[in-house]
Amino acid sequence: MSSIPKASDGLALDEFLELPEIDRRPYLEYIDGRIVPKVSPQYKHGRLTKQFLYRLDGAAGHRGEAIPELRCTFDGRSIIPDVAFMLREHVTFDSDGEPAGQVDRPPDLHIEIISPRQSTSDAHDKLVHSTAHGCPLGWLVHPGRRSIDVYRPGLEAVRLSTGDVLDGAPVLPDLRLPVAEVFGWLRGWPGDA
Repeated sequence: MSSIPKASDGLALDEFLELPEIDRRPYLEYIDGRIVPKVSPQYKHGRLTKQFLYRLDGAAGHRGEAIPELRCTFDGRSIIPDVAFMLREHVTFDSDGEPAGQVDRPPDLHIEIISPRQSTSDAHDKLVHSTAHGCPLGWLVHPGRRSIDVYRPGLEAVRLSTGDVLDGAPVLPDLRLPVAEVFGWLRGWPGDA
């Protein structure tokens, strides 16, 4: 097995992208010339991810699709959002009619979910970068704080708490998720009353 490349290996983005996927596990991201391991998700993170996938896909219908851990490469970075929502018109298809393997653009909705021991500033930086380079909407979910920061191009992030409602505009204008409901997904066993 190959060793995990280090930031000191001096790989350029195109060299990083040429590495076999086995050499990019744990998942590695390329940020400003540095190779950064992605924090492994834990149970709460996974449950929130799953519920965001259901809700986003339900709100989108045939207009787009939510994908977990989708590599997006754009503007000198190659990142893996916890959840990436892509509008249908931004998905490239190959000659067989299947989605192309590589996404060379930011997602239309970029979601990062903070896990224990994960740097909030790194997640914040990824969302600022995405919204500065074509992503119209980003959410930074803080399970420990029970808050969600909303990112939009050219604006400061806005923190929402349990009394507020997440709005999917402009990507999914009909989507409205109460923040309290989002964190309610963490309580109990799914489907139990």
